[in-house]
Amino acid sequence: MKDKYYIKYFSKSDGKKIKRPYDPHHEMQHEFIAGSGNLCKRYWDNSKEGLRTANAPWTISLNKKYKNDKQQPK
Repeated sequence: MKDKYYIKYFSKSDGKKIKRPYDPHHEMQHEFIAGSGNLCKRYWDNSKEGLRTANAPWTISLNKKYKNDKQQPK
């Protein structure tokens, strides 16, 4: 079974809520307080091959991949 994580937040540059793949590995992300006092999360985006910044609040969700239908929750 392969788990896939996503981060969802409001993107100021896109002007809307977005959902992107997220790698929860500790070396691939960190949090910091911006000069404005806002909590931010920097995370690695494979499609961009670079870092992205998410402003709080954000939601990290887990989507599980199942090998067959018998394993799926009902």
